[in-house]
Amino acid sequence: NIRVVDPATVPRSPVSPRKSLNLLLALFGGGIFAVGLAFFFEYLDNRVKSPEEIKNYLGLPFLGLVPAIKDKDHAEDALLHRGVSHQFAEAFRTVRTNVLFSLAEGSGGRSVVVTSTAPREGKTLVASNLSIALAQAGQRVLLVDADMRKPRVHEVFGAKQAPGLSNVLVGNAKASESVNRGPVENLWLLPAGVHPPNPAELLNSRRFKDFLATLEEHFDWVIVDSPPVMAVSDSAVIAHLADGV
Repeated sequence: NIRVVDPATVPRSPVSPRKSLNLLLALFGGGIFAVGLAFFFEYLDNRVKSPEEIKNYLGLPFLGLVPAIKDKDHAEDALLHRGVSHQFAEAFRTVRTNVLFSLAEGSGGRSVVVTSTAPREGKTLVASNLSIALAQAGQRVLLVDADMRKPRVHEVFGAKQAPGLSNVLVGNAKASESVNRGPVENLWLLPAGVHPPNPAELLNSRRFKDFLATLEEHFDWVIVDSPPVMAVSDSAVIAHLADGV
């Protein structure tokens, strides 16, 4: 009771796998997964990536955006009076303008502390170029190196480290002997001086507070280069005495 109804024929193409359909589904599924993964990592990324986020999340005024320097070992060459690019110079002029408008002009000088979170983030370069930019605008500026642990201002400007701030605070040097003229008109430099065993105590002393007040009487701007705020407490001590940070 068995008979052949119709003989089988060889198919012209395989039934499986269906390559076109599989490729289309893979492309569609991979695209959805990639977009979802990108949004997931973006959701986890809480870093500050734009000036607007600084204002929104930190509640701080945005003073300027400075280009990064790739060769940090030769950062002392990136000073405004040494022929830097127009974009680099204009960035610091913008910072200078915003700093000028941020602090109202009073009867005496104004003091600003420049710090960073960690070492080698550019605080000395910012403090130096801000001082130069203010001096080029006709302001009498004193750049003070208050980083007595790892001073850099004297290296950037090719000056002597001592006598300096530490020598003045301990009383073995006068301010007139420690303050030097800078390479730009209206700019003066006060190096860090010799390495003291107790920098935080010196900066927290009454003598430093009075000395800073005296400097503000003789200069329009006192720019203080301080140590990283996450490493030591020196910057927090100086910040309470200054007009801005």
